Amino acid sequence: MTGGTRFARALLGALFATALVAPASGADSRPTLYVYVHTDSKSATLEKTLQERMPSLTVTVFGRFRDFEEAMSNRRPDAVVAFQPLLVSQNVPVALQGLRGEHDWELYVLLSPEPAGELSGKVIGVVDLLGRDGTQQFVTKLLKTPDLKLKRVTKMEDLLPLLQFSAADAVLVPAAAVKSVTERSRLPLKVREIPDARVGLPAVGVLNPKVKDLMVKQVQALDGETNRTLGVEKWKGSR
Repeated sequence: MTGGTRFARALLGALFATALVAPASGADSRPTLYVYVHTDSKSATLEKTLQERMPSLTVTVFGRFRDFEEAMSNRRPDAVVAFQPLLVSQNVPVALQGLRGEHDWELYVLLSPEPAGELSGKVIGVVDLLGRDGTQQFVTKLLKTPDLKLKRVTKMEDLLPLLQFSAADAVLVPAAAVKSVTERSRLPLKVREIPDARVGLPAVGVLNPKVKDLMVKQVQALDGETNRTLGVEKWKGSR
């Protein structure tokens, strides 16, 4: 074996060993942001938009609570955008609170083909917000009725078929969504307001304090249209 051959083999060996310990060149070291909000926008479309608007972050948008819950268990992110009760249930500290007007909450109402009347024992359709048990507790508390039966769906648009096929007596929706839901329905839906049914708007929770400033800066820089897609008009810092 010539000296040149030995040198070449030694060099290849050194390069191979370096490759084993060096991080992959394509590894993404950007802080991670999970997003779980219910909008009319498809998850993939919203994810693309948010990724373009917040290039310093790695954004993942979830369309189903089960997927979000599994991701939170397997690999917790640096921050989360979700509606306020979900952040509370996950023990995620709020860094930014979404506002609509001057309120950090929105009203929820019931929609039904007939006046809802007494709610005890009724079947209520609802978007899965907190999983089976969490959503049951959430709706029971909101409607102040202990013996409700729930039909959980993954998307807002899935609520209408529950009414059309008489699978639910009423559906629970944010008041701001009433127009879009009723416009898609041929049923003459009745709106029932619920006393004190205030639910916190989407907020930004930060799990990694080291990236809090970056997260806040990126989210606060979102344009008006993107904020409205997320269900808010602006953001305020938490105290």
